[in-house]
Amino acid sequence: MSAPPLLVAIAVLVLLGLLGGRLAAWIAAPRDGALYRATLYFLGGAVVLHLLLTLLDFAGIPWHPLLLVLLGIALYLLGWRFLPRGPERMGGSSGLGWGDGIALFVLAVSTLFALSHWTTFSDFIFLWGLKGRRYFFARGVDYPYLARRWNWVTHPDYPNLLPEVYAVTALLTGRFDLSAMMLEASAFFALLLAAAREGLRQGGAGRFTRQAGLATVACATATYGIGSVIVGGADWLIALALVAAVPPLLRPPDRAGDFQIGVAAAFAAGSKMEGMPLAAFLVLAQWGRRAWGERRLAIGAGLRAGLPVAAVILPWLWRVRQYHLWQAINSGPFTPSRAPKILAATLESLQTPSWHGLLWTVFLPPLLLASRRARPFAIVATLQLLVYFNAYFTSISAAEPRIYILSNFARLGFQIIPASLLVAVMVWGNEEGGDLSPPSAGKEAAASVSAAS
Repeated sequence: MSAPPLLVAIAVLVLLGLLGGRLAAWIAAPRDGALYRATLYFLGGAVVLHLLLTLLDFAGIPWHPLLLVLLGIALYLLGWRFLPRGPERMGGSSGLGWGDGIALFVLAVSTLFALSHWTTFSDFIFLWGLKGRRYFFARGVDYPYLARRWNWVTHPDYPNLLPEVYAVTALLTGRFDLSAMMLEASAFFALLLAAAREGLRQGGAGRFTRQAGLATVACATATYGIGSVIVGGADWLIALALVAAVPPLLRPPDRAGDFQIGVAAAFAAGSKMEGMPLAAFLVLAQWGRRAWGERRLAIGAGLRAGLPVAAVILPWLWRVRQYHLWQAINSGPFTPSRAPKILAATLESLQTPSWHGLLWTVFLPPLLLASRRARPFAIVATLQLLVYFNAYFTSISAAEPRIYILSNFARLGFQIIPASLLVAVMVWGNEEGGDLSPPSAGKEAAASVSAAS
C-alpha cells in the first residue's frame, strides 16, 4: 500500500530542511531571518542528499527506501551529536505587509495551477520527470540507459539533483505521482520568494520598497512560469540559487557568507548545465571580495565556498567521462558571423508574450555594475548572461540562431530575472538612495569579518 503522495512530497521537503539544518553553524548568519534560514537549510539538505546518492551509486548500492530513511536519520543524529548549533538569530524579521499578501496569493495560484497539471513543463515529461521515473525503477541513476546513443534527447550529460529528488519522493511514495512532483516544484517558487524577501530586508530597503520589490518579483516570476508552462523544470532551481546568493553578496563578506555562497553554488551546479558556470562565478566573486578586502589570498574563504561545488562537479565529470555522456552539440568553434542573426533573434525574443515586456530586465545586471553595493551580484549575473550568448556563437545547435534563440532565450532569462529585479529594486527604489547599508549593518558586518579573521 503506497503512502499519500502529497504528504510524502511535503515530508521530503521538510526532511531535507531538517538535514540541512544540521549545517546551521556554518550556513546561518545572526542577521538571517527564519524564512531565509529555512531556504538555506533546504538547499544544504538537497546537496547532502545528492552527495549521498552519488556515493551509493559509486558503491553500487541500490536506493532502497528503507536504506535512505535510515541513512537520513543517521546523518541527522550524527550532525546533532557532533556538529555545533547554529548562531542565535539576532536580526529582527520585518512584519507582514501588502507585498507579502500579493506574493502569497501569487504563490497559491501558481501552486493550484501546478497541482492541476495545467502548467507541467514539457521538459518534465521528456527529460526531468522521465529521468526521475527511470531512476525510481532502477533504484539509482541509470547510467547505461543514459549512455544509449538514441538517448541524446534527454540530455544525458545534465547533472541529476532534480530527478534524484523526484526519484526519492517516488521511492518513499511507492509510485511516481505527478501531483507530488508538482507540489515539490511549487516549493522551489516558495523558497525563491523567501530568499527574495530576505535580500530586500538585508539590503536595507525601506518598508514600501520591500513590499513593492517582493510583489514585483512574485508577479514577474509567476507570469512567465505559468504563461510559458515551465513548472517541474530545473530553471526554477537556477533562479532559486541565484536569489539565495543575493543576501551574502549584498553584505560585506564574512565566514557565514562563504558557506552560504558555497551551498547556493553547489545547488546550482547539481541542478542543470547552466548552473555550473554560475557556481564558478559565485565562488570566484565571494573569494575575490574576501581577498580584496583582507589584502591576502584568503585560501580559507575559497575553500569554504568552493569545496561544496567541487564535491558536486567532480563526480559528475567522472561519470560523464566514464559513460561518454558529453554531447558534441553543446560546443563548437566561436562563429562571429552569427552576430546579426543573434541580435535579430534576441530582439524578437524580447517580445515573448508570456513575459509581457519584462524580458528586457535580463539586461539589468550590466546596468547594476554602476552601483558599488550591487557590483558583486552584477558581475556574477553579467558573466552568466555572457555565457548564454557565448553558447549562441559556439553551439552546433545554434547553427541556425533564430530557432535556437527563440526556443530558449526567454527561459534562460527566467534564471536571472528574479534576482536582477530584486537587486534593482533594492538599489534604485530605495527612499534613501542606492548604495546604502541598513543602520546597524556596518557594525554587524565589521564584527562578523573580525570574527572570521
